[in-house]
Order: sequence, then structure tokens, then C-alpha cells
Amino acid sequence: MQRNELVVWLDDHRARCDMQVEEIPWQASQEWALQQGHLCHRSGGFFSIVGVSLEGGSSRHPPQPLIYQPEIGILGFLLQRQAGRKHVLVQAKPEPGNVGLVQASPSVQATQSNYTRKHQGKETPFLDCFIGTPDVQVHASTLQSEQGTRFLGKYNRNLLVELPPSLVVDEVEGYRWAPLEELCALLAMDFQINTDARSVLVCSPWRLLAATGEPFQRWRGKGGLGEQLLCSYSAPERAFASSDEHVAGRLERMRETFAFTTQMTSLGFAPEWMAGRAAVLSGAYGSFEVRHYQVSSSAREVDFWDQPLIASTEEGLAVLLAKEINGVLHFLFKCRAEIGFTECFQYGPSIQSSGGVPAIIAGLDQEDEALMAALQQAEPLLSSRHSDEGGRFYKCVSCYRVMLLDSAQETPVTDALSWMTLAQVERFSQQQGFFSNEARSLVSMLLAYL
Repeated sequence: MQRNELVVWLDDHRARCDMQVEEIPWQASQEWALQQGHLCHRSGGFFSIVGVSLEGGSSRHPPQPLIYQPEIGILGFLLQRQAGRKHVLVQAKPEPGNVGLVQASPSVQATQSNYTRKHQGKETPFLDCFIGTPDVQVHASTLQSEQGTRFLGKYNRNLLVELPPSLVVDEVEGYRWAPLEELCALLAMDFQINTDARSVLVCSPWRLLAATGEPFQRWRGKGGLGEQLLCSYSAPERAFASSDEHVAGRLERMRETFAFTTQMTSLGFAPEWMAGRAAVLSGAYGSFEVRHYQVSSSAREVDFWDQPLIASTEEGLAVLLAKEINGVLHFLFKCRAEIGFTECFQYGPSIQSSGGVPAIIAGLDQEDEALMAALQQAEPLLSSRHSDEGGRFYKCVSCYRVMLLDSAQETPVTDALSWMTLAQVERFSQQQGFFSNEARSLVSMLLAYL
């Protein structure tokens, strides 16, 4: 097997990474403090940890801490055609919560607080290509959500920007121009590419990511999963299990019928916090904690800082079920309500671990038992393990699996479930707030076959 030069480069950066991460009590922080019951940075920027309670929906859902960061970050890849091939500028970004510390990241991955230098540190490289250079072509620019179970109303702008061949952008330390196919290959590997990079790629036009400009065409006549994906991408509308209008309408009806609101509260709902312990517990049902860490690194904007990170107490699971319908491979997405979604609902995985937290809307998890039963009969297509974004999460790992059901296997038919072809998935991926972060990560695995 031909080695992936991008993986070799990332491995070299991991070997040379000098980042040190140590857990400390939050009271020892020089940069964070409680303000009106919220854990905030002294600058007033970056993000804060707040309590959030639910109004409407199911009263069973407990209050919990969430990350609150209303400013919109920039997540963007630079694309350029070099020597007849499409290349993207990849960043080997060290983050304190990454498994392996260094993972492939977008060319620019920065919060507004970072790129406006509230940390009083180094500038964000290549930022002007996204906000200050007129001679670029913007192929994708959409707001996409972070995890709705961990963030309150958090969105980032996902961008794919093409530079003209005449514009020379030199590599600097920690950045590399890589052929697009090398980057997409990482999408099926464990702990190589971070969640932000996966999201940007999924929300970009797939024809630009494919080496030939025709997604999945390289598998024509070769059989297997690759050709199934090609057929799913190129299938005529008459083969769709549901029209685009029905898929979108289902989500809109869920949002209208089961709307809920949230209220920010003091972290005082967690007695363990007020007693002065190092961690903020998420409550009686939760599977995560908010802990505080001290970090040093010569490769970041500042050499030394401390910050809270969310630490999971169990590994997550996200499953995308697939099945041939009308002779075409379809993928099953579920309308999911999460406390941090501004829209209340987004399409998420077929199956997703809840960490023991009850459903926000009572009764909408009725099909989960049947889906789990179907999963036991499914065959694995793809599986990989990824860690959540290491600037907010400490080694929070989820297993992402795409599983194939027999075409005769019955699955629940409810208002919350929609079967989609790959062509539909691409179209809806470019809409704001349509697919959840976990759903986009599952879809990204399929792009390894582009």
C-alpha cells in the first residue's frame, strides 16, 4: 500500500510536539474565575461555562453545564491547483484535548477572540485569505453547529476558499500543501483529522474534493462499497425513498411541533462545584465533567495558558444505518432534539449514545429500541474512532460506524426518521443547522471514497 505522505508529516509533528497538559483545580487558575455563577475568562472573551435549564419539552431533562461562546469562529481550508492537482493547506494543529495532541486541521481554525488576539499572542496565519483578500473564490461558506449536547447555540463559519495559481502562499512551520486525496484518505482513519476539518470538507462542494471533479466516479465498474456510493450519488430522483421536500419538511414540522427554549442559570445547580471541587459535574444523569487544565506549547499563539475542558467518562457511539431502497443505497438520519441547538432539532445519526441523559421531548425516542435491534443484524461498512475538538474537550472519544442493513430488513417508520441518498446528503450538508456535528462526522467517512 502506498504510504500517505500527510500521515508521515503528522507523525513527525507529533514526535516533535512539546505541548504539556496538566490538570489543576479551577481555583488555581490565573485566567478564569466565577462571575455571576459562570466560569469566565478574565478578558471577557473566548468562552464561558454556564448552567443551562430547559423550558418546555420534557421536564425530565436535568439542568447541565454547557459551553457558551456566542462569537462565530472561522473554520476554513485554502484550495489551490498546483502542478495539475488540487491541493489544500493543512495545519498540524496541537490541541490539549486531542488524542495524540496533533491532528490535521483546517488552514484557519480560530475563534474571534483568537484572531482578534485577545490572548495578546501571535497572529493567526493566513487569516487575510479568508477576510481580507479579494482575489479568491469562495466555494463554500455556511454556519454549522457544534455539538448541541455540549455547546449553547454555538456556530462556526465553514469555508472552502480557492486561491488563484498566481497567488503564492508559502508554507510555514506547522502547515503543508497536501493533495486533496491525501487529506480525504484521513477521514477513514483513527485520530488523524479533527472534527473541524471533517465538518468543512462535508459542507464543501464534493466535486471540488474529488480528484477528477466527479465524486465517486473512480469506482465505476469496480463493485463494492465504492460503486454503491457512486450509484447513491448519481441516482435519479424517482429512486429516492423521500423527496427533498419531504425530508426538509419532516425536520421543519418537528421544530414547529416540539419547540423548546433554554435559560442560562448559575452553576449553583451542581453542589459539587459550589463545594469547591476541581470538576463541575454535569448532574445526576451526565456522562461528562468540566475540568481545568494548564497547558504549555511553543507552537501556539501563546506559550502558556490554562482553561476548562470537557472530559467524558465514557466513549460515545454514533451509527449511520444504510440500506438499499429501490436498488439505491440510502442512509438513515434521525431528527434529534439537543439542548444547545438554536433550531431545537437537527438531523443526527440513526443511533447515538445519550450518556444517560433523558430525551428532551418525551416519546420521541420510541424507535430507538427497534433501531438497536436492527443494528444487531447489520454488517459493518466503515468504522473509525475520533476525538472531539481538542480546544474544548479532553480526549473525548467517539466510535463512528456506518452499518449496512439487509434490503429486506424492516426499520421503524416515524416522523423523526428520513432515508436519504448521497446526493441529498450533499445538498442538505450545505444548509445551516441541518445536520448535527456527529452526523457530519459520519458522512465524512464516506468522503474517503471520493
